[in-house]
Amino acid sequence: MRAAPVILALILLLTGCWDMKEAQNINFITALGIDYVEGRFIIYTQLLDFAEIAKQEGTVKTGTGKVWIGKGEGRTIDEALNSLYSASQQRTFWTHVRAVVFSNALLDKHLTEAVTGLIQTRDLRYTPWVFGTYQNIPDIFSSISLLNESVLNSELLDPEEIFRQYSFVEPIRIIKLMNGVREPASTALLPLISCTTEVWKGEGKPVSQVKLVGAYAIAQGANRGLVNPTMLQGARYIAFDRMDKFPLTLTLEDSTPVTLSIIHSHSDVGVSTEGEHPKVRIRARVKAYITDAGMARRATAAAIDKLAEKKIEQDIRRSFDAAKAKQIDIYNLEEKLYRDNQARWKELMSRGKPLITLMELDEVQVEMKLVHSSSYKLLNR
Repeated sequence: MRAAPVILALILLLTGCWDMKEAQNINFITALGIDYVEGRFIIYTQLLDFAEIAKQEGTVKTGTGKVWIGKGEGRTIDEALNSLYSASQQRTFWTHVRAVVFSNALLDKHLTEAVTGLIQTRDLRYTPWVFGTYQNIPDIFSSISLLNESVLNSELLDPEEIFRQYSFVEPIRIIKLMNGVREPASTALLPLISCTTEVWKGEGKPVSQVKLVGAYAIAQGANRGLVNPTMLQGARYIAFDRMDKFPLTLTLEDSTPVTLSIIHSHSDVGVSTEGEHPKVRIRARVKAYITDAGMARRATAAAIDKLAEKKIEQDIRRSFDAAKAKQIDIYNLEEKLYRDNQARWKELMSRGKPLITLMELDEVQVEMKLVHSSSYKLLNR
């Protein structure tokens, strides 16, 4: 009889675990793709083998990770997500989605509906990385990792690692994309990805890999156009929140090439509202170090600084002109005017033209600071 209370207590403690499911019996969606075809949202999901994401002790079996791709469709985002459940075999969780990819067709007209639908989905967080693509989304999701690494360690699901080494396009999360969807004067640069088989091979065969190729300019919930590498040259110094590492190649007076690595950039942007056309003034402070000076034995730090400042100013002006010709506000100048002088912003918007087409780039100042010259010795003067 004395054992009865003990047994009853153990039973009560165990009841809370009876309805728990093992992690391997749950579908954890890691990436989500959205297309729009003939009036319907097409949803693609990437589902990884649980062994790919579970922590393992001891020897880990290597090999190409298994990826499953699901497809659903509906008139709304919620309807498309629900259409996946009937054939999912197990419960599906959306809390582990790390990337969302939007097709070019969706970006052109239905981005606001898609983003609103995702945000209203109770299980989806505000933290997934977001991308745009003009390629087939299942091809993007089918790209495999190198060296038998987990698919989680890919440019699609973990873009920060690549950005720290090569700051080509700044990765953004869905919460920052909302600025380009809901804010009246903001432009968000959505990284553009594609697949390539021209870089890596495995066992002598081409291996498909995700590659960053540019960005889409998103403003007022619509795709304003492609931001190509030429435009990105200047955008890195002005539009990016940070720049961790990116090469800058210079040519000295004696035709000797010198390569710098840009490790920091901070800009101050001012928009003058006087006169017929707003004038833009930019000041950029940049830090870098030398990665390759080749045969530049007589180069001075001052000469390299001056050359770098001139090159960066040219890049900023060239990018502005190229973007303005395509009516793209890559430097977010309209938002600056909207925040500082909303009355003037409204007056300019009443003219019925894209505000960026009315702006003129006036003064550009660049201050370069060489942090160190690596193993290269530079002359003092």
